[in-house]
Amino acid sequence: MDTHPADHPTLSWPGGPALRQVAAAVRYRLGDALHTLTLTEPDRPVAGPGLQAVWRWESVPNGYRLWLELTATGETPVTLETADVLTGPAPDLGAPMPTWRVYQNGWQSWSPTFARHLGDSIYADPGTPEYRAAHQPHWEPDYDGLISSEWVTVLFAPPAQALLLGFVTAKDQLAEIRLRSDGSELTARCHLDSVLLSPGASLRTEVLHLEAGPDPLRLLETWAEMPHPSPAASGGTPSPLLTLGQERGGGRGWGEVTGWCTWYYFYGENTADDVLENLRAIADYRLPLDVILIDDGYQTAIGDWFSINPDKFPDGMEPVAEAVRAAGHRLGIWTAPFGAAATSELFAAHPDWTVRDDNGNPVVGWIHWGVPCYALDTTHPGVLAWLGETFRRMRREWGATFFKIDFLFAAARPGRRHDPTATRAQALRRGVEAIRAAIGDDAFLLGCGAPLGPCIGLVDGMRIGTDVDPNWHPIFRYDLSAASTENALRNAITRAPFHNRLWLNDPDCLLVRQRGPDLDLVLNEMRTLTAVIALLGGLTLNSDNLPFIRPGRLKYLRQALPPTGVSARPLDLFEHEMPRRLLLPVERDWGRWWVAGVINWEDRTVQTTVRLADLGLPPGRYHVFHYWRRRYLGVTDNAVVLSRHQPHETAVLLFKPVSDRPDLLTTTFHVCQGAVEVTDCRWDEETGLLRVHLEKAGQQFGDVWLTVPPPWEAVEVRVDGRRSPWLSPAPGLLRAGLMLEGRAEITATFRRKER
Repeated sequence: MDTHPADHPTLSWPGGPALRQVAAAVRYRLGDALHTLTLTEPDRPVAGPGLQAVWRWESVPNGYRLWLELTATGETPVTLETADVLTGPAPDLGAPMPTWRVYQNGWQSWSPTFARHLGDSIYADPGTPEYRAAHQPHWEPDYDGLISSEWVTVLFAPPAQALLLGFVTAKDQLAEIRLRSDGSELTARCHLDSVLLSPGASLRTEVLHLEAGPDPLRLLETWAEMPHPSPAASGGTPSPLLTLGQERGGGRGWGEVTGWCTWYYFYGENTADDVLENLRAIADYRLPLDVILIDDGYQTAIGDWFSINPDKFPDGMEPVAEAVRAAGHRLGIWTAPFGAAATSELFAAHPDWTVRDDNGNPVVGWIHWGVPCYALDTTHPGVLAWLGETFRRMRREWGATFFKIDFLFAAARPGRRHDPTATRAQALRRGVEAIRAAIGDDAFLLGCGAPLGPCIGLVDGMRIGTDVDPNWHPIFRYDLSAASTENALRNAITRAPFHNRLWLNDPDCLLVRQRGPDLDLVLNEMRTLTAVIALLGGLTLNSDNLPFIRPGRLKYLRQALPPTGVSARPLDLFEHEMPRRLLLPVERDWGRWWVAGVINWEDRTVQTTVRLADLGLPPGRYHVFHYWRRRYLGVTDNAVVLSRHQPHETAVLLFKPVSDRPDLLTTTFHVCQGAVEVTDCRWDEETGLLRVHLEKAGQQFGDVWLTVPPPWEAVEVRVDGRRSPWLSPAPGLLRAGLMLEGRAEITATFRRKER
């Protein structure tokens, strides 16, 4: 770090990037006059009319932490607009900007997120007011040529220069990193939303972390998981009340989450009988699904959560809730808690509970099936009390323990609030805090349609992509936020580094039903949805009408259950805007293997070469197994060629190091091939006995594959002590099938061939 009183400082890394001519800036109003304070030195107070600002810096391993401290010094309140914790030209990454990749994190769950190529990108801005309201909360007329990433970004110039800029606190202000495509601007901005700072009061911005390194994906993972100590710069700063990497808000003891959801078949038209019929089907098919989530449509209007639609639930919610609990499941309830439909009793009774625009009119949070839903003011004491009572009643009267709260961005709409000192981020967080307190720490809280940062530490799970859809491509191909399986999977893969670091990722529901009038996914597309959800290891909820599904299709659902809880890594996140290579390393006491998901996003068949070096596997010889095709591809020490990689197909490949004695190769009970269902595998050299223990809830048929290298040969196979037939699909392989119902032990006996 170089600083000179007469010059702007430089932030630099030995042998790495440099940020030159950096500064900080605060924009505020005193009365009708707009003022700007520019700061060019750390720890030196700069004063303007009615306001003093100090730019704080802290050196940390491999980087820096920056923030601003603001104090109102006059006799009248100051209106704060924005605070740029860092601003200056784009860094020198040693390569032309058109070759860069920029991690662009969208504002909320459904906003497009991917590592954007500056030279040629799939990104398109629909430019509609609806799109801006839902996905561009900081939109300005000069957005042309500006890339905005909410909360965090990584700038990467292949092959080896990467710089992360990410806020490590998030509860008080919405924050973005802005980059001009011509290199003229790189700004880390906190939005202060015209809040009032009273005379003598102080405010601190969110804390920005900067770190450089050669691996952009690892930088992103490290940022999400790092412990965040309190800043220790001169002048003293209180510890952040919220930091990344904290424990999740509640949901203690839940483990990995599975369930069934009403939405993606019924789309709100389900009745109580539909729920009960699916509940029976889950029992009949012995599907290990825990939560029964009743999604949108049970209520008469957004906001009137206890006004149950009598045509759909003629006896109310209580009998359904009781049936769910009696069947041993947990009841999940969907709400959009920060909205009140224009037709609702809630809005009629409390029109003063909404956020207001400059003309005093209620602000529309979103349009719900053609009906305006007004944004509730979550700084209003009446709203907070109503939220608390609403969710306490759902727990008390219905026994709900899983809560999906949707359209959360409504609480962060711009406008006038009851508390003029609250930012949009603070308003949103107060609302979620009220819900968290009401449901208790033992309930599971799932955020959706949510600005991500302010929810950290309160939610247990987070939707991190658009809605899945019965269609692979969105209806409007240029809108990356539109519901579609393709869009949902891209976001889920791109935000994989957040899983189990900030919350449990929710990639949205798995659909496995056959193609027909209500589903247009072909087999490869459905398998890709199954494979990616399984490899990402997050929430796994099904949303088919199970009594009418073709039973054979349920094998795909079973093969994604239960979630591993661990996410595969998107290895080429910064190479392709649609990442093609997911890798899940699995290491157990009895062995080590890798499961790769290799995706063909193209609408045509291609040839794909999968190199061990590209997967980062240690040098050696590996067995390769193609999961969906149940095909052994042989042994390689270099690469595997998929000569006919079909459109939208994900080839799930297992790589297992070659052993000189009989060994477990794989099982077909789960996409991750042993990561969840194999609890032990032991070899006894003296007796030539291999024992494999399996454990998996439900009922499922599958195969266990073993390798039998020379000079060994198989003598017999037993399942739970009873002799079982087995096949040899290829020289050196053994395959045995079994029905797995809870637990099983496979023992295989081998002997050495006489030479």
